[in-house]
Amino acid sequence: MGILLRHIFILIIIGCSLSVTVIKTGWSEDLLFFTEQYPPYNFTGPNGKVSGISTEIVQEIMKRTGFAYRLKLTPWKRAYELTLSQKNTCLFTTGRTTERENLFKWITPLTENPIVLFARPTSTIKIMQLSDLSEYRIGGYLGDAAVDYLVTRNIPVETVRDDKLNVRKLQGGRIDLWVTGEMAGQALADKTGHDIKKIFTLTAIAGGIACNLHLSNLITTRLQQELNTLYQEGFIDRIYQKYNPDLPVPVYKTK
Repeated sequence: MGILLRHIFILIIIGCSLSVTVIKTGWSEDLLFFTEQYPPYNFTGPNGKVSGISTEIVQEIMKRTGFAYRLKLTPWKRAYELTLSQKNTCLFTTGRTTERENLFKWITPLTENPIVLFARPTSTIKIMQLSDLSEYRIGGYLGDAAVDYLVTRNIPVETVRDDKLNVRKLQGGRIDLWVTGEMAGQALADKTGHDIKKIFTLTAIAGGIACNLHLSNLITTRLQQELNTLYQEGFIDRIYQKYNPDLPVPVYKTK
């Protein structure tokens, strides 16, 4: 009996060791976070480093977890495709839409982003409902949730790979309307020195961190827990106040 108990004890120790190894292996590689130029949520700051509301939230989450990570500024479409295909990757700020829900593991919310239609300041276009859009040329950003919102409702959108081009197209009369996030669109227009006016709000989309489906649940659960804590401590409110007190702060709900 003594020998048998010793063998069982040894097997238990080995089993525990293997369990620890599996957990560590899930965290052994750096997480790679992709993001894009989407002010004020993520953008290149004056010092050349990635900054913004969502960026600072992600950085604080990672600081608290202690997980090794890298942050890479990448064109949206490319970043989106890489996150779908590479297991240790995440992407922010990603609109959490119905179409994307089952494509990623989510850590949310980072933002609550109104999706709007902009026009030239002199435009007389009036939109009361989606059916009113059929007679207008609409521009958008390739792969953007704002574009997806219209396309899935059978409203065609002309897309470009750089959203700044839509500001120029709008001013030049090559499109009648520009569909985009309200704050990001206004920030781009201000940066390029163009005036625009909001004429219609389509919806509001929660934005968050979208991670590859094969990323360990241990990691995504921990990231969500730390985001929850940031809301509870008032960190999220302070970050929004820092960048723009008028920005809508996501409504935090206890999980």
